[in-house]
Amino acid sequence: MIVDRFTTPRLSVHGWRRTLEDAPLRAALERALAGILTDPVLAHLPPSLQLHEAGGGIAGWIDARAAESEVLLVERREGGALVGLVLLAQGEEIQARRSLHIGYLLAESAWGQGLASELVSGLVAAVEGAGRLRLLGGVDRDNPASARVLQKAGFEIDPTLSTAELDMFVLERG
Repeated sequence: MIVDRFTTPRLSVHGWRRTLEDAPLRAALERALAGILTDPVLAHLPPSLQLHEAGGGIAGWIDARAAESEVLLVERREGGALVGLVLLAQGEEIQARRSLHIGYLLAESAWGQGLASELVSGLVAAVEGAGRLRLLGGVDRDNPASARVLQKAGFEIDPTLSTAELDMFVLERG
C-alpha cells in the first residue's frame, strides 16, 4: 500500500482493515456509514459506489469496497468522529510510473468547511516519497466543487481520459 495513514491539521486518516476484522468496531462503522452514505453524498459517485439494499446494504457496500480497493477512514482529530472515506485503487503502470486512482467522500455535515481540500492536499503530501506515481481522480461534470478541490491540490484535467460525463484529473509525482 502506498499510504495507509496521514494527518492534516483537522483530520486523522488511516486504513480500515483492523476495523473490519473486529466485529464490534465493524458494527460501529456500519452504523456511522449509515448516516454518511446519504443520497446527496452518493449523488455524484459512479454506479459501482452506489448503495443498493439488494446488494447487502451497508455491509455489502463495505465488503465490495474492501474487495476492490484500499479504504482509509477520515476522522476528525478532535473527537474522532468519522466524517468520510478515501478510496485508493491501484491502476496500471505506465512508463515506469505507478497509477493510483483516488476517490473520497465526506458526510454532508462536513461540507463547506474546507475539509475536502485539506484531505486531498494531505493525501498528495502523504504520497510524496512514494516514487514515480500518477494520481488520477474522476469527477462527475455535475460536481464542480470536487473539480476545484482536485485543482487546488495540483491536479490538472486530462481531456484524453475524460468523457462527456466525467472529467479525469491527473497529478504526476516523483
